[in-house]
Amino acid sequence: MPSRRTIVFVGFDGVQPLDLVGPHEVFAGADQLLATPAFAGTPGSTAGYRLIIAGHRTTEFQGESGLLLRATHTFDQLNGVVIDTLVIPGGNGAHQMADDPDFVEGVGALAMRARRVATVCTGTFIAAAAGLLRGRQVTTHWARAAQLQRRFDDITVDAEAIWRRDGEVWSSAGVTSGMDLALAIVEADHGSALAQEVARWLVMFLRRPGGQSQFAAPVWRPAAGHPCVR
Repeated sequence: MPSRRTIVFVGFDGVQPLDLVGPHEVFAGADQLLATPAFAGTPGSTAGYRLIIAGHRTTEFQGESGLLLRATHTFDQLNGVVIDTLVIPGGNGAHQMADDPDFVEGVGALAMRARRVATVCTGTFIAAAAGLLRGRQVTTHWARAAQLQRRFDDITVDAEAIWRRDGEVWSSAGVTSGMDLALAIVEADHGSALAQEVARWLVMFLRRPGGQSQFAAPVWRPAAGHPCVR
């Protein structure tokens, strides 16, 4: 029987909690559904997901909003673990972590052992600093896209996409788009029926309409006064 795919989420102080928890819940939901009779014949149904949250040298870290989070492992404790997917979330702390050579080296070492790398929001800064995005087309939060492109001229940044795939490098825009990305990965691994069911339970679009420009500042205008017009 095939073993479950191990997905490792990188944790650090200043992470945006939804960047991590959102995709985590998508994969957890898929794993639970794969264990039910309804999805017994789904491609890869005997290989669900094993989820691990890993901190660099500690198992406790604080999200950018103050939420306390706990990892299950440190990076060193993952020696010997076969990693299918490495998920690198973003947040206000991502910029600082991208400038920490020890942390970046640790992330890079994990990525070298992973079949697939996925970034959420400004997790792209960490991945780019680790050399994981060289020559790739990626997306990130619309408000950080220009900064990412200026800092790393060896990548191509798409500021419009909700998520992108370039080979086995997957990237997504800000915050909740990490869930869109995770659904796309579930669909790639197990088919659209499972991804659609996960989306239904989470009350999400399987494929969100539109791109990031709908959220950018120039689009937002004062709301109309009349309730019917609003």
